[in-house]
Amino acid sequence: MSRENAQAKGRRMLTEGRLRVLRIERSGLIVAECRGDSGEVYTLGFEPMWGQWRCSCPAKGVCSHLQALMLVVVKQPAPVREKEVA
Repeated sequence: MSRENAQAKGRRMLTEGRLRVLRIERSGLIVAECRGDSGEVYTLGFEPMWGQWRCSCPAKGVCSHLQALMLVVVKQPAPVREKEVA
C-alpha cells in the first residue's frame, strides 16, 4: 500500500469536509481549522505580518492541512497604491 503525499492527503481532507475557514481579513490574515486523520483539530492559516503559512500540527513544511487550505484560498499580493500628485 502506497502512502499519500501531502497534496493528495490535503485534497482528501478537503473533500471529506475536514477544513473550516474561520476568517479572512483584508490585511491578508487567514485563519482556519482542519481535523486530521487522528481526530485532532489543528489551527492553520496565513500570517501576513511574517509572510508565512502556519499550522499547529507537528509536521514540518507545508503539511496536508495547509495543502487543503491552499486549495480554497488565493493569497493575492497587496494592491499597489499610486503616488499622490501634489
